Amino acid sequence: MDEPRNFYKNTFHHLYNRGVNKQVIFRDKNDYQYFLRKLREYKEKWSISILCYCLMPNHYHLFVRQTTHDKSISKFVSELGNSFTKGMNKKYKRSGVLFEGKVKSKWIEDETYFKWVIKYILENPLKAGLARHAIDYEFSSAKELIGGNDETITDLITLKSYFESLNSLKEFVMDRKLVSNYEI
Repeated sequence: MDEPRNFYKNTFHHLYNRGVNKQVIFRDKNDYQYFLRKLREYKEKWSISILCYCLMPNHYHLFVRQTTHDKSISKFVSELGNSFTKGMNKKYKRSGVLFEGKVKSKWIEDETYFKWVIKYILENPLKAGLARHAIDYEFSSAKELIGGNDETITDLITLKSYFESLNSLKEFVMDRKLVSNYEI
C-alpha cells in the first residue's frame, strides 16, 4: 500500500522519477528544454514553488513547496508527467509510458535537511561525470542559484531565506568539500 503523500500548504517535497527500465528520457537538448517549459507552465498553473531542480538523462529531481491548500503537488506532477510523455511520444513516434511509475516523493519536514536536499540534487551531474562543478551543468537550477541565468524557474526568495545571505547560498552550492549526506 502507498504511503500518504502529505501534500499540504507550505510543505516541502523532494520529487523524483526516472525512465521506465532506467531508459533515457531526455534524448537531446530540445527534450530538456521542453521539460523545463512544461515545468514553468505547470508550476504557474498549480502555484507550486520550485526551489531546486536537476534533469539527468534518465531521471529528474525537483525540490518543491506547495503554496496553497487547493492546488496540490500531486495534480502538478501528474499533469507535468503526462504532458511531457505525450510530447515525447509524438516526437519520437512511440506510445506508452515514459516514466517508471508514479513520482517518488520524500516529505522534507526537518529544515536541517533543506540545504542537503539542494546539495544532493545539484551534485547529481557531478557524481555521474557530466560536469565538474554544479554551475557547469546546463539542466539544473545551479546557474539560477549562483546568478548566471536570467530565466529563473526557482523561487529564489524562499530559497535565500534559508541561508544567512546570498553569498552563503552561492558558497554552499559551489563548495565541493561538502558532500551531500541526504539519502533517498
